[in-house]
Formats: sequence, structure tokens, C-alpha cells
Amino acid sequence: MPGKKLRVLHVDDQRQWRSIVSDYLVLFGDYEIISAESGEEALNLLSATSFDIIVSDFRMPEMDGTRLLQYIRERGESLPFIFLTGTRYEDLDLDPEKPGDSLYVNKSGDPSQVFSVLSQKICQAVARHKTVQALKKHQIEESGHSPVLPV
Repeated sequence: MPGKKLRVLHVDDQRQWRSIVSDYLVLFGDYEIISAESGEEALNLLSATSFDIIVSDFRMPEMDGTRLLQYIRERGESLPFIFLTGTRYEDLDLDPEKPGDSLYVNKSGDPSQVFSVLSQKICQAVARHKTVQALKKHQIEESGHSPVLPV
């Protein structure tokens, strides 16, 4: 996405993975990556600054990725959310009623392939989110009330 860096909030309890994501992801796109080691720290960062997307591990102590996603949605935030995890997709406890609520990238395998896929999904998710937000804004301006659009 040309123009400005995408602000990525990366959440992972393992310091090594926070470092790997920060080091590798910038090779595949124009990103500013802010890391959090827990769901609670991520929520605090979200309260203090804005992000374009959240990339989170699934299995973390105290607050796992699905709980973090739930808290974020309960706060009314519709930011795109990607699980970057070694957990198999089938083992994720995702809400089948909200299939577009989050994306999934398996962090196992060749790093260049993992981060290429992650970068593509980040760009696609952010572009989709910005388009939906622009449509909502336009519809509000045109009609004077909030539309019902998918997030």
C-alpha cells in the first residue's frame, strides 16, 4: 500500500517471535510494527494509539487470541485481525457465525513464504477494511443514518 506505513500491532507472548515478526515482515512491505507481549498490553496500546491491523498469536497465557479478538470487538473496534500461529486452523476456536472477523496464517514453515503470505493478507485485509469504512461514511453522509454493512 503506497503512501504511508501500515501500523501493525503484533501480539505474541514469545519474545523470539516478536523479534522475528519485526525483523522479517518489514522485508515484505512498508510496515511500522509495534509489539505487545500479552492481550492486556495490546488492549492498552489500542487505547493509546491507532493501528491499521492486529496480528496475534492464538495460544497465549491469561488471554488467548480469541479472547483478545472478543474484547476488541466488544469495544466496538472493527480493525482487521490475523492469527499468526502454529495452531492448526481446525483447532482454532473461531466463531463460525463471523467467518470474516479474522484471518489465519500458519507460522510454521519457510519464513520467506510465511511472511510473504502474511504481508499479502495484511494488505488485503487493510484495503478491504478501508473500503468498507469509506462506504459506511459515504452512506451516512448520503442518508443521514448509519448503514448496515459487513465488517
